[in-house]
Amino acid sequence: MTTREESAMPETFIHPVTGEMLTTKEEFLAALVEEEERLSPIYHTVWSLRDAMTERFEAAEMPGPRQRTVTQEKVSRCPRCGGVLNET
Repeated sequence: MTTREESAMPETFIHPVTGEMLTTKEEFLAALVEEEERLSPIYHTVWSLRDAMTERFEAAEMPGPRQRTVTQEKVSRCPRCGGVLNET
Protein backbone atom coordinates (compact mmCIF):
# COMPACT_ATOMS: atom_id res chain seq x y z
CA MET A 1 0.00 0.00 0.00
CA THR A 2 1.30 3.47 -0.86
CA THR A 3 1.31 6.43 1.43
CA ARG A 4 -0.79 9.47 0.79
CA GLU A 5 2.24 11.53 -0.28
CA GLU A 6 3.34 8.95 -2.83
CA SER A 7 -0.09 8.68 -4.41
CA ALA A 8 -0.63 12.45 -4.46
CA MET A 9 2.70 13.32 -6.11
CA PRO A 10 3.47 11.98 -9.57
CA GLU A 11 7.05 10.90 -10.22
CA THR A 12 7.54 13.39 -13.06
CA PHE A 13 6.11 16.76 -13.93
CA ILE A 14 6.02 18.20 -17.43
CA HIS A 15 7.06 21.85 -17.53
CA PRO A 16 4.07 23.75 -19.01
CA VAL A 17 6.23 26.08 -21.14
CA THR A 18 9.18 23.98 -22.28
CA GLY A 19 7.64 20.50 -22.16
CA GLU A 20 10.71 19.32 -20.24
CA MET A 21 10.18 16.54 -17.68
CA LEU A 22 11.11 17.64 -14.14
CA THR A 23 11.85 14.96 -11.58
CA THR A 24 14.41 16.28 -9.08
CA LYS A 25 14.33 19.21 -6.72
CA GLU A 26 17.26 20.77 -8.56
CA GLU A 27 15.39 20.61 -11.87
CA PHE A 28 12.35 22.28 -10.30
CA LEU A 29 14.49 25.03 -8.73
CA ALA A 30 16.31 25.63 -12.02
CA ALA A 31 12.96 25.87 -13.85
CA LEU A 32 11.65 28.33 -11.25
CA VAL A 33 14.72 30.55 -11.55
CA GLU A 34 14.47 30.46 -15.34
CA GLU A 35 10.79 31.46 -15.30
CA GLU A 36 11.38 34.22 -12.75
CA GLU A 37 14.12 35.64 -14.97
CA ARG A 38 11.83 35.42 -18.00
CA LEU A 39 8.92 37.13 -16.24
CA SER A 40 10.93 39.75 -14.35
CA PRO A 41 10.76 42.44 -17.09
CA ILE A 42 6.99 41.97 -17.34
CA TYR A 43 6.53 42.43 -13.59
CA HIS A 44 8.73 45.53 -13.58
CA THR A 45 6.62 47.00 -16.38
CA VAL A 46 3.40 46.30 -14.46
CA TRP A 47 4.82 47.83 -11.28
CA SER A 48 5.97 50.98 -13.08
CA LEU A 49 2.53 51.35 -14.70
CA ARG A 50 0.83 50.98 -11.32
CA ASP A 51 3.18 53.55 -9.77
CA ALA A 52 2.50 56.01 -12.59
CA MET A 53 -1.25 55.48 -12.27
CA THR A 54 -1.26 56.10 -8.52
CA GLU A 55 0.69 59.34 -9.02
CA ARG A 56 -1.80 60.66 -11.58
CA PHE A 57 -5.22 59.47 -10.38
CA GLU A 58 -7.07 59.49 -7.08
CA ALA A 59 -7.35 56.30 -5.11
CA ALA A 60 -10.62 54.41 -5.18
CA GLU A 61 -13.02 55.48 -2.47
CA MET A 62 -14.35 53.10 0.12
CA PRO A 63 -18.02 52.19 0.04
CA GLY A 64 -20.20 53.61 2.77
CA PRO A 65 -19.85 52.03 6.22
CA ARG A 66 -22.94 49.86 5.79
CA GLN A 67 -21.76 48.40 2.47
CA ARG A 68 -18.20 47.59 3.57
CA THR A 69 -16.86 44.09 3.92
CA VAL A 70 -14.99 43.08 7.07
CA THR A 71 -11.65 43.56 5.29
CA GLN A 72 -12.65 46.98 3.96
CA GLU A 73 -13.65 48.00 7.47
CA LYS A 74 -10.25 46.92 8.80
CA VAL A 75 -8.28 48.86 6.18
CA SER A 76 -10.40 51.98 6.57
CA ARG A 77 -8.89 52.61 10.00
CA CYS A 78 -5.41 53.72 10.96
CA PRO A 79 -3.36 50.73 12.15
CA ARG A 80 -1.66 52.84 14.86
CA CYS A 81 -4.50 54.73 16.50
CA GLY A 82 -7.65 53.12 15.08
CA GLY A 83 -8.88 56.46 13.74
CA VAL A 84 -10.95 56.63 10.55
CA LEU A 85 -8.82 57.19 7.44
CA ASN A 86 -11.49 57.74 4.79
CA GLU A 87 -15.06 58.34 5.83
CA THR A 88 -17.60 58.48 3.03
